Amino acid sequence: MRKNFRVLGTVFALALAVTAGCAATGGNAQSSVTSETQAETAVEPGNETAAGGQSGSGTQTESGNQAGSGTHTESASLTEKPVKDMAGRDIQVPDVVKSVYSTSPVGTNFMYTFDDRMVAGLNVDLSDEEKRFTTEYYQNLPNLGGWYGKGNEGNIEEIIKADPDLVLASGVDRSSIDTADQLQEKLGIPVVLIDTDFDSMAESYRFVGRITGNVERGEKLAAYTEETIQRAREITASIPEDKRVTVYYAEEALGLNTDPSGSPHSRLIDLCGGINVADCEISPGYGRTEVSMEQVIAWDPQFIIACVDNGFADSGSYSAIMNNSQWAVIRAVKDGHVYETPTVPQNWFDRPPSVNTIIGIKWVQNLLYPEYTDYDIKEETKAFYSLFYHYDLSDGEVDSLLARSLRAQ
Repeated sequence: MRKNFRVLGTVFALALAVTAGCAATGGNAQSSVTSETQAETAVEPGNETAAGGQSGSGTQTESGNQAGSGTHTESASLTEKPVKDMAGRDIQVPDVVKSVYSTSPVGTNFMYTFDDRMVAGLNVDLSDEEKRFTTEYYQNLPNLGGWYGKGNEGNIEEIIKADPDLVLASGVDRSSIDTADQLQEKLGIPVVLIDTDFDSMAESYRFVGRITGNVERGEKLAAYTEETIQRAREITASIPEDKRVTVYYAEEALGLNTDPSGSPHSRLIDLCGGINVADCEISPGYGRTEVSMEQVIAWDPQFIIACVDNGFADSGSYSAIMNNSQWAVIRAVKDGHVYETPTVPQNWFDRPPSVNTIIGIKWVQNLLYPEYTDYDIKEETKAFYSLFYHYDLSDGEVDSLLARSLRAQ
C-alpha cells in the first residue's frame, strides 16, 4: 500500500512540475528560523551519550541506544499499523519508522531533539551558529523547504526523493487536518499531526515515541518538560504579590513592539510570575503590538526582556535600548535589568515557539526571582543541551550563549 502511495505521489509531483512550469520552494531559504507558526515540557538530564567528533571546546554527542538520539534500524518495515494522530485522524504508519520529514522548522527542531538521525531534511538553511550547536549529520541534510510562515512551501518532488517514512505536521484544528489530508494525497506518504502547543509538548514527545518505537526516549523528554513547567508553577505560587516584579517584553529593532499578558508570545512572563506591564491589545497571529516610547516610560518596568528574532541580528532591541537616551529614564535601564533572549540554536523565549522555551522557563524565572529558585542556570543550560540537542557545551560556550542574558554577579 505504501509503495503505491509513493508511485502516485511521484506521478503527482512530475505532473505538477510540467503543468505549472515552476519549481517548488527548496534551498536558499533565509538562514535561521523566523517562521512563527501557530504551534507553540522527570528525569535528571545529563551527559548520557557518547562523545562525538567535532573540533572545538564543545562536544557533539552521537546518536545512541541509551539517550540523546534514539536508535534506528537500517530499513523501514513493509508492514503498517493503524494509529490515531493527535488530531484524531486514523493513519496507517510503517511498523518501523527511521526517517521523518517535518513540514515546518518548529516540527523539524522538535524532531531533531527527539532523534537527530530520524530527520529526513531541513526547511531552511542553517546559520553558522546553528551548525555550531547541532550534530554533523543534521548539518548535512538537504533543505526541502516547508509549509510555514508567509507563503513558504515544500519541494514536493525533493521530499518524495528523500523517501521519509512519515511526514510530521503541527496543529490539530480543522484547517490543519484539511491541509494534512491534502498533503498526504500529494506526497503519497502518511502525514501525522502533532500538537506542538506549549502545554501539549510533553504529550507530543510521548506520541512520537510510540509511533517511532522509542517510547523510552519520548518519556524522558516528556518527563523533563512536565517537571520544568510544574516546578515553575510551584515557584510562582510561592512568590508573594508584593514581591512580584514588572516586566516589559521589547520586540523589533527599536523595542517599541510588544505582547501583553495572555499572549502566547509573552507566556513565559506570566508562567514565571512576572507582571507584564504592557497595557495594550493582543495582536492575533504574529503579535507585536506597536506602542509608543511615552507608554513604555509611563509603564516604567523593573525588567526588560529584549527579543531577537532568530537569524536577524538587527531585529534585536538590546543595543537600541541601552544606547538611546530616551530609554535611560526607565527603571530597568537605570538598574541594569535589561536582558537579551538567548537564541541559539533556537530562541529561548519566543519567535519561533520551540522546544527551547523549556530551558527558557528556567532562565526567565531565575532572572526575575533568583531568591526563589535554586537553579544554577549555566549548569541547567549544559544539561538541557546535552539531553535535547545532543551537544555538550563547554564553559566558554555557555558564557557566549548567555552573554547579555544574566544578572551581573
